Amino acid sequence: MMSTSDRFSKRGPVSRVECGVVSRHNTALKSASAFISVGVSGVTRAPWTMLLACFVVALASANAVQAEQLITLRNGITLRGVYIEIATLDQNSFSLGADGGIQSRPIWMVDDGLRRTYIHRRGMVNNAPVDVPDLGLRIEFPQPVADGGDEVGSIGRILGVSPLNAYGRRELTVRGVDGSPTILHQGLTELTARYAKLETLKAEKSIRLDMRVATESIDTPSLLRIFQKRLDPNNPDERLETVRFFMEAERYGDARKELQSILNQFPEQEELRPQLTALVERQAMQLIEQAQLRRESGQPRLAEAILKQFPLGRVGRVTRLRVQDELTAIAKIRTQRDETVALLRKLLADLPAADQAALKPIADEIDDKLSANTLNRLSDFIRLGTNEATAARQRVALAIAGWILGSGSGEQNLTLTISLIEVRDLVQQFLAHPNPGARAAILAKLKTLEATRAELIAKLLPLLPPPMASDQAIAIHRGSEDAMESSDAAFHVPIDAVPDPHVQGMYHVGLNQDDYNSLTVTKPFDIPEPSYVVQLPPEYDPLRPYPCVVALHAAGAAAETQLNWWAGVASKQFLAPDESAAVEAADTETTQPPMPDHVRLGRAAQNGFIVVAPRWTRGGQQSYEYTMREHDAVLRSLRSAMRRFSIDADRVFIGGHGAGGAAAWDIALSHPDIWAGMISISAEPRKTLLHYDVNAVYMPTYIVMGEKDGRPLKRNGAVYDDYMSYQHDAMVVLYRGRGKEFFYEESGRIFDWMKTSEHRRPRLPESIEVASMRAGDRFFWWLEWDESLPDTVMDPILWDAVSSPKHAKVSASVGANNEIRISQAPSTAFTVWLSPDMPLDFGDQITVRYRNRRSNFQFSGEIDMLLEDTRTRADRVRPFWGKVSIP
Repeated sequence: MMSTSDRFSKRGPVSRVECGVVSRHNTALKSASAFISVGVSGVTRAPWTMLLACFVVALASANAVQAEQLITLRNGITLRGVYIEIATLDQNSFSLGADGGIQSRPIWMVDDGLRRTYIHRRGMVNNAPVDVPDLGLRIEFPQPVADGGDEVGSIGRILGVSPLNAYGRRELTVRGVDGSPTILHQGLTELTARYAKLETLKAEKSIRLDMRVATESIDTPSLLRIFQKRLDPNNPDERLETVRFFMEAERYGDARKELQSILNQFPEQEELRPQLTALVERQAMQLIEQAQLRRESGQPRLAEAILKQFPLGRVGRVTRLRVQDELTAIAKIRTQRDETVALLRKLLADLPAADQAALKPIADEIDDKLSANTLNRLSDFIRLGTNEATAARQRVALAIAGWILGSGSGEQNLTLTISLIEVRDLVQQFLAHPNPGARAAILAKLKTLEATRAELIAKLLPLLPPPMASDQAIAIHRGSEDAMESSDAAFHVPIDAVPDPHVQGMYHVGLNQDDYNSLTVTKPFDIPEPSYVVQLPPEYDPLRPYPCVVALHAAGAAAETQLNWWAGVASKQFLAPDESAAVEAADTETTQPPMPDHVRLGRAAQNGFIVVAPRWTRGGQQSYEYTMREHDAVLRSLRSAMRRFSIDADRVFIGGHGAGGAAAWDIALSHPDIWAGMISISAEPRKTLLHYDVNAVYMPTYIVMGEKDGRPLKRNGAVYDDYMSYQHDAMVVLYRGRGKEFFYEESGRIFDWMKTSEHRRPRLPESIEVASMRAGDRFFWWLEWDESLPDTVMDPILWDAVSSPKHAKVSASVGANNEIRISQAPSTAFTVWLSPDMPLDFGDQITVRYRNRRSNFQFSGEIDMLLEDTRTRADRVRPFWGKVSIP
């Protein structure tokens, strides 16, 4: 009988297993051993501990193999891999040394085996890299790989991929040079927890290609088939390699199932049974983390459901306590909500009858809509509401003012608060009403109310429901403008939005894809009404502001494909419908439409993002054309969506694939005041993007491409170099051996990037230094001009006819003495928009200068501009209060 040590050192038919370095110190090994011991007491651990045998070997040869590093970036992202410093991303041999030699840039290339991430060291790296364990398990598979032939320089568009068979082989069908399908036969030659290495196999005409795909993208049945073919199924020691692989890949559920299968087949391995507990613990921690993510993303009911279905009987005491703490935190918020409403109603009962009647509707509204998403509005009331030294009238005013204005309002004047309720309702009518005459009448009525103050309206605007989904909007739409009382509905279907009959939380606005394509073909110069699809996250609450991705589809694709990428492909609902809801629906007199039976469970759903996918291309369009027609289609769709869905204007990102990636890139740099960041995947930068890198200083940028997408660093390396500066927040990601793809593997890191606190729309800049080349690129934050001078604009359609396109410089700043100076711009007539968010004193005269011209502005407290700007731009977070024109 073999000893435990002998059994675990035998490798079987796997060609070779390489052990990476754990660390240059022993702490990593201690940490790994501690993890294995979780939940196990008084049991011999020798067999399981020997799974770490190769880690021990690696420690003995730490100097021979380089460890990976953790590199923390200033934007909040942490990269892991081996880094080297390079001079440039530009691999164009004709440009190297053209200006007196290579200009050395401190660029770091971080290679994790799957992809290479390029960053500017001084501009992006937060502190010194930290050594961490390399990948512990590298399994190599013998394959008849091509050892000769030409190396693939470019991979055409992928037409199909077959699943990996038991031998780790597949067929990759790509579009050839002549457009016909070409089949590449690939074999799995190396597998780690992070990536799988696929190389082309020998053929009559061999070619060489080293392609990397994320291991997480390979399904478990395929991996098991490969392991079963390579490992001896009757040797438990070899089977344990599968368990160890799944552990390192953090697929603890798969590891647990495989270990259970080993124990079922080999009952004599009973000493391994306690290790199931360790795997259950790790799987349990993943469930807890998912529940926390859902709660933080505004999905407390789903978080609670995950935790209540938790297998408490199979985990240790510490984990059980953590689950209970999470459930207690959710219950505490619910209890606090109920206690807050009860206290408010108790205080209302102590007021005179007239006040009670006036305040009952708002108290009912608070009771109906107060939740974990809005409880923080009443933080002042929660803190001071039980203070008997303060009169009941003042405490009630504190609660209602907090509900309307948000935390920190501190308003205790009940008379003003009652007026504030009417102001809020009239503001919602103004924002929702399509009739200019009706809006003028609403504005006139507003000006008679005590609480009509610009500073109060600016505070309440972000807390309103979307203008086209409010009670007031529904009443106006139904023609009953006098019936403005609050509805019992927690969520109104927004005006002109159509719920998808099959997918929960999906809405259609405007034309469908076929009709939109037909219209743009028959009337190519018309600007269609906004047409887009929207996917809301689970438990959507119109009173919670959500981050949003405006996702642009590839040329020839439908807008819906972007919902699939960002929010997940709609799948059959796996949870049984709520029985109480079904009974309630059965008791109603009206017939309810059937509940959609499909849900999206992808990254946007998990992280609480709204996805808006505009229809932006003409029918038959094959590439991005850099026109204002395309910009208008995207920007009009965004504003339309912001009027209908609760989008946080400070956390709107734009992204896209292929031509959509180029469009996202260009639109972001042409209108940098709108976006919190830009994600471009498999895009080709052309035209204005070759000149707008100065605008990118204001725009966090995330660029993803494939190494075999026609040698991108040779074609566009000089463009990417422009983003490798101290001023840019930019990451360029290059997937090894990949072509023009959608790179879903990168989506997890992209969402982490979007969620960092650094990636919010920054404050209005004190100075503006940007470039403009198109007639429509004439609004930057607070500076606008009506028309660009003729010799400063380019027609994108005629771009190639100009020998040396040039951009116009735009320069303006807010200076001392309440003065704004326009130094340079491609116009002679300007509008400067004004906001208290700018470093200006609105109590004093504001002066705008351009050369020898000047205009003055004195804020008089008027709300006309504030409301009209909010209505037209749909930005309830940063409305402008006034404007100055020159001349």
